[in-house]
Amino acid sequence: MGSEVRVSVVTPTKNRLKLLCETMDSVRVQTFGAWEHLIVDDGSDDGTAEEVERRAQADRRIRYIRRKGQKAGASVCRNLGIKASRGDFIVFLDSDDLLDQGCLARRVELMDRNRDLDFAVFQTGVFLNQPGDLQRQLDPEILGDDLLRFLYFEPPWQTSAPIWRRPAVDRLGGFDEALPSWQDVDLHVRAIALNLRYLRFPNVDHHFRWQFEPTKISVEQRRSPRHLDAALATLEKLERTVRCGPGMNWNRQRALCSLYFFVAEQWVALNRRADALRTWRRVRERSLGSRFLHLSGAALLAMLSLQDPAKGRVGRLVHKWKGIMRLRMNAELVAR
Repeated sequence: MGSEVRVSVVTPTKNRLKLLCETMDSVRVQTFGAWEHLIVDDGSDDGTAEEVERRAQADRRIRYIRRKGQKAGASVCRNLGIKASRGDFIVFLDSDDLLDQGCLARRVELMDRNRDLDFAVFQTGVFLNQPGDLQRQLDPEILGDDLLRFLYFEPPWQTSAPIWRRPAVDRLGGFDEALPSWQDVDLHVRAIALNLRYLRFPNVDHHFRWQFEPTKISVEQRRSPRHLDAALATLEKLERTVRCGPGMNWNRQRALCSLYFFVAEQWVALNRRADALRTWRRVRERSLGSRFLHLSGAALLAMLSLQDPAKGRVGRLVHKWKGIMRLRMNAELVAR
């Protein structure tokens, strides 16, 4: 590319100034210096623009981009960052997560040594207030069927874990801006289905902040009727991606069924029984599950809508049913 920028770090943000400053600090102290950090603002009004521009004046590697137009959201911002980026490689870093000091140096060195890789994935540490305080990883297993894990909604890695070669991101077309949630799952499923070449490495080189925010997409997708309505189109897209890529098999069908049941359960939690049953009916309409799977699942959803799952009995029954029907990735014990 002939540019002094080797890696572009793209961070979407909105009204998270304090956390964003910690994220930016983790990039600023990298031992590898040939980076640019693109902060794409989705409409903050908490002083984000002023702080980022102040930092950009002191370090030209920092670039502030304000999202314009009607379309909003993290995917829109990430795609704006992709278009504006100048690096050979791209890393997507959320505005509350942190990089280890040697993260970019290690990632770029590995990609330079392995020019056949389209992307590489590193392990994610999980923390509350500072890295290491929980002493755990997001997913310690680096072997197994990554596509199936994503389809079971048990992602083997999160958005900041990969370093992407720029042509690979261009081939994928970036993030799907039409999806209100699950955009990262969609991107990674497409990458695997297109047979992009990647490897996973055991090194923890970045840290995911474990916190509850009512406005986070991961929370909204379970509580917002708008997100739950849109989830059906997302699941159909995942199905198309699998069918057009590696192809459908029984395990992948069951994984998709598990997602439909997951969405149906969220409708039940909102006291929308009809919407729950409508959602679950799709496993039959799309020939993903048997008649028995559909009818038994519908009966359990009806029971859930009549009894508070917190009372335990129906919830335990549903959990065991998921295990029997292989709607869980791994078997789990249920006490009592």
